[in-house]
Amino acid sequence: MKQILFFALMLISAPAYSIPIPDPIPGLQAALQFCVAIADDSEIPQCVRLESAANWVAKEALQICRNQNFDSDRVNCLAGIVNRDIRPGEVAVCESLTFDDEKARCLAAINRPFPYRTRLKVDPRPGLQAASHLCQSFFYDDDKRRCLNEMSAAELFTVEAVAFCADRFSDDEKIQCLGRMRNRFVVREEVLMCERVFDDGGKLSCLEGVQRKYQLRPGGR
Repeated sequence: MKQILFFALMLISAPAYSIPIPDPIPGLQAALQFCVAIADDSEIPQCVRLESAANWVAKEALQICRNQNFDSDRVNCLAGIVNRDIRPGEVAVCESLTFDDEKARCLAAINRPFPYRTRLKVDPRPGLQAASHLCQSFFYDDDKRRCLNEMSAAELFTVEAVAFCADRFSDDEKIQCLGRMRNRFVVREEVLMCERVFDDGGKLSCLEGVQRKYQLRPGGR
């Protein structure tokens, strides 16, 4: 997630007194690596949707999810902790239960929403430049113009998403892919995960599930 420069947390309802601002990045990065470890390709798209859309994942709770018996159980466990403000002491209580599935249900029963919205700052220029190079690479002028239409409608591409599209079979598929990757903050690990999905349509649908929230970093600042 090298394109992540820093995060902005926006309070939904701010109290009058000062409170410490939690850092969501360690938990979000841990959730991404959690999904990288999922071997069942049928579970990868759901895992990608969950981790990429998250404002917060309690890093300590992920160990309980890792210890579930099957990938489907692991992803269901992740769904039960995403955007929940789960405290380390509560994880310890759930961990003390006897059976792994009980531990996951224990976590899911902690229904305390995380009270912030997390947006990641990203520089859009490298991805837009990569899209420009892809558009220039086409032989036919009509394809270049179609590609430019997709590019000009976007505020963000990532280099990783453009590289994924550039590997599609035909020029038409590359252009369509670029349109579907428009304004999606896709990172390298997600491309690698979605590439493990069986068919090309499934790979693209998997990446379309990326819902990471972002703010553009204008002017190189």
